[in-house]
Amino acid sequence: MWRMNRGRTGSHRLFIRLLAPNLLFLLLPLLVGAVIYYKTLHEMEREVTAGNLHLLEQSRDILDRRFAELSSISMQLVGDTRIMQFQHVTEPYRGANINRILDTRKSLQSYALTNNFIFNYFIVYKNSELVFMENSTYGLFDFYQNFYYKDIDPESWKSLIIGSYHQREVLPAHQVTNNGISYSLLTYLHSLGYPGYPQGAIVITVDNREIRKLLGGLDLSGGGWAYILDEKGQMISSTSDDAPIPWIGRDKLQGKQGSMLENFGKGQMMVTYTTSAYNGWTYLVAQPDYVVLKKVLYIKKIIVAMALLFLGAGVLIAYLIAYRNSRPLRTIMETIVERMDGESYAGPDAYRFIRESVARLIDNNRELQDKMKKHAPFLQAALVERLLKGDYLPAKDTTVLLQHVGIETEGSRYRVAILQLCGYDNGFDRNALEELDVKRVKIKDILRREMRRAVYWHDMAEDRMALLFAFDSEEAADWNYWNEMLLRISEMIYSQVNIATRIAAGGTYGELLDVSRSCEEARQALEYLAWRNQTGVIGYHELPKESSGYYYPSDLEIRLTNLAKAGELDAVDMLLGELYQINFKQRHLPVPMLQLFMNEMLGTVVKLLPQVGLSEQKAMDNVKPLTGESASYEGLEKSYGAMAAVYRQVCDTVNEHKKSQNVKLLENIMAQLHQSFAHPDMSLDLIADRIGITRGYLSQFFKEQTGTNFSDYLEDLRMTLAKELLAKTDLPVYEIAVRSGYSSSNTFCRAFKRINGVNTSDYRHSKAN
Repeated sequence: MWRMNRGRTGSHRLFIRLLAPNLLFLLLPLLVGAVIYYKTLHEMEREVTAGNLHLLEQSRDILDRRFAELSSISMQLVGDTRIMQFQHVTEPYRGANINRILDTRKSLQSYALTNNFIFNYFIVYKNSELVFMENSTYGLFDFYQNFYYKDIDPESWKSLIIGSYHQREVLPAHQVTNNGISYSLLTYLHSLGYPGYPQGAIVITVDNREIRKLLGGLDLSGGGWAYILDEKGQMISSTSDDAPIPWIGRDKLQGKQGSMLENFGKGQMMVTYTTSAYNGWTYLVAQPDYVVLKKVLYIKKIIVAMALLFLGAGVLIAYLIAYRNSRPLRTIMETIVERMDGESYAGPDAYRFIRESVARLIDNNRELQDKMKKHAPFLQAALVERLLKGDYLPAKDTTVLLQHVGIETEGSRYRVAILQLCGYDNGFDRNALEELDVKRVKIKDILRREMRRAVYWHDMAEDRMALLFAFDSEEAADWNYWNEMLLRISEMIYSQVNIATRIAAGGTYGELLDVSRSCEEARQALEYLAWRNQTGVIGYHELPKESSGYYYPSDLEIRLTNLAKAGELDAVDMLLGELYQINFKQRHLPVPMLQLFMNEMLGTVVKLLPQVGLSEQKAMDNVKPLTGESASYEGLEKSYGAMAAVYRQVCDTVNEHKKSQNVKLLENIMAQLHQSFAHPDMSLDLIADRIGITRGYLSQFFKEQTGTNFSDYLEDLRMTLAKELLAKTDLPVYEIAVRSGYSSSNTFCRAFKRINGVNTSDYRHSKAN
């Protein structure tokens, strides 16, 4: 038993009773947070390993395509009749075989190898012991003096290349010296002849540096490495020359791809691997587990530290709250005892004492009810405002309070509508406020006369009022009834008060405590109606719901980024227009979902700007995500427009850079062309070799920049010089042909007749007259 004169024991019990719930409330979120934490860590580990696997798959797919190209080229070479016929030549420098050498070497020139992985390619013949390259022919051992493999003597190399039959076989990377320079090369072999009877081999070497570049995107810090194994388990390539010998055989790998932890040296390695379906090669990366999971471990440390800090702070706060809350209770008890002339109370706890004392106080306060009726209108407004705002009210007392202030709830369902007077978007001055007061009085009179049910209104702002309805459940689902009634009220207000209105209705609920929810729904519907600049009636259910997702797929994001980096302004504008049409017009997304959409697009722009050399701060001044109360349809549309302007700025920057580079390249081409057009060997290939670009790109670029084919432009230059020489000199035609860049007078005369319509003699005679 506890008495007031034994206050120290009672205070202790009261303090413990207040402290225990706070500690329990603290432990529950910590438990839930721990579960979420471990789930999150597991997911992050999975995503990290998935990222490594994705990089390996990219490298695998690229190499598969490149080696498929090599296979296609080798098959074309094997099927070439000139290459096949030379297999049986044993004395290449006798008789007509010299012509065969030239024909065979010319056949190599017809295969354009554009695969940037290729270092060089050649054909080795067993019977003639000749090596054919695109522009030259060597004896087998003469060729090996300029192109030899480290630690392999010429006889071993010969036996390796043509001693046995190879079909699309790739030899591991090896150090090869070419013209005194050492390279790391892979060797692709495809034999001529038949299995068991090799007559030679097509040899294509692949630059191992290009393969290492593909693997270079992996994080190999802390002692990690990556390599490629062929179907026999040999190491084809690795990230460096000093990479360790493969320590995981193919027999340890489970399935075509995956990841696992393996002990190696002093620690564990995270091994991620994938196998090619094309050639059976295995692509494998091994990284220390602390490197792969460093972000996960970092987050783990932070979360554990924060949890411990939160737990300690929570216990301290719970102690202080319990202590602070116990003091007012003790004060209340002491006050009650003092007002009861020192009468003490014996009971199990202090709460019962307070409850019984308050019950007696309630009886004494009933006499105040008559006085409170005089303030009923003010209390009514205050109570309705609390309901609309969602302030806490005891559920069992709400109906009594409403009746106490004169509000009768006729029914078991409730709905809130907001009525807005249009035409006051520019603010309120004194005259506008006086005009609004008069109009609100008239509108309330209309509502009082025309409404067939109990409705209570509350002024929310100068141009807005909330309407609270109570009705029977049978009418709750009939929106057509509400729509017709609210439209009729809107039309009557317009005809009698001469002002347009917007009326937005929230949902229907069966509890008074949910009135605030209906009010918030009505507010959102009204905001949507105002954003559309429309009048009339709208229900919350007519708005787009949160379940509607925005449209921004990853492939479209990649396409948008690539088009912007390529400077394709029209295509970028088209994609941005498509995204705007779908997300802002067709789907009618709510503000929160549009915010998520805008934030994801903002992330794309932030990643794009450094790639094109634009200042992020300068370009993003007008693109800021809207949050909280500042977020609205209008603001999000403006932000989208600003983001589209940033994309246009990116395209302009890229195009300016491309234009500057194109001008320099065209000037260089023209300088080379005008300087050497009279040389007979001047050609598209020669210009391409001098400038360092491919023949195909030069042809396309010249056509785009000048509107004329390269050959036509070159011929026009030569023909202009030829016509000048014919008209102003007496040089013979064959000399004019040589000076104009033609290899023979017959070729020159045919070209002159084709272009000018007359022969050289007639042209010279016409100019002489």
